[in-house]
Amino acid sequence: MQLIQMKRILADVDRCSGCRLCEAVCSFTHENHFGSSTSRITVIKEDGFGFDLPVLCGHCDHCNSMEKCPSKALERNAEGLIFVNEEKCTGCGKCAKACVVGAIKLHPEKFTPLICDLCGGKKSCVEKCPTRALTYTEAKMPQPKLHSKVLKETLRRWGIIV
Repeated sequence: MQLIQMKRILADVDRCSGCRLCEAVCSFTHENHFGSSTSRITVIKEDGFGFDLPVLCGHCDHCNSMEKCPSKALERNAEGLIFVNEEKCTGCGKCAKACVVGAIKLHPEKFTPLICDLCGGKKSCVEKCPTRALTYTEAKMPQPKLHSKVLKETLRRWGIIV
């Protein structure tokens, strides 16, 4: 399998202060209101390990969510970004359950997947992050600066993965 080299938003847990400004900016950019339930980025606060972790779609080269979608509503554009074809989406939520990092959640009213689309090129969360914990950089795969065992245990505790 060939990895897709593309620009992605990466999160640095060492820099994240947990302010959640990225969530607010994201929801306002997409929905014209502030609310974490409609944000395409979610900050997980993990007091047990002492960190805050911004989680968002890294547009994985091998995307379980695309495979599990029964209506094939998740598609990849020419730039490599995964997006939702809302006309095909049935709102079943299988994509959210299949996401290995918990980056997909469903819109609370439309029940369509909320997936980072880089704000159509603006990358609002990156621009507004006061600690520069979010960067937009060329990468083959998103690599959070965190030991994968700790990340998996945290996501498991939050019920994001099983």
